[in-house]
Amino acid sequence: MILVFIQIALGGLLTFDYISWIPHAITGFIVLALAIVTLIVAQTSKPPFRPLQGLSIGLVLAIVVQIILGFLTLNTSNLAVAWVHLLVAVGIYGMVVSGTFMSMRLNYHSREQPATGTGPQV
Repeated sequence: MILVFIQIALGGLLTFDYISWIPHAITGFIVLALAIVTLIVAQTSKPPFRPLQGLSIGLVLAIVVQIILGFLTLNTSNLAVAWVHLLVAVGIYGMVVSGTFMSMRLNYHSREQPATGTGPQV
């Protein structure tokens, strides 16, 4: 989650010409690599947690679209594409925050112990 926030901050620095596009692009590909790892872990988790599986697929697809939009913005300097790039970034950040809380919820529920008492089952 912190890496995605750093990526957004680098995008802001790039927008106002404080840095070149290279650190922003490198961080974007690192975010994509981590999203792919997250996708693999979510898809192979036992028991499957469908909401997290769907979110991980959407996250990888959104990041791929984001990378395409980023290079398109870089090559064309089209302001409309740049705004779409920003909006997709906000969506990605929301997905990452949501996925973080989903995984925390999954971790919490996976640690719960089943009731093994001798009393009546309700």
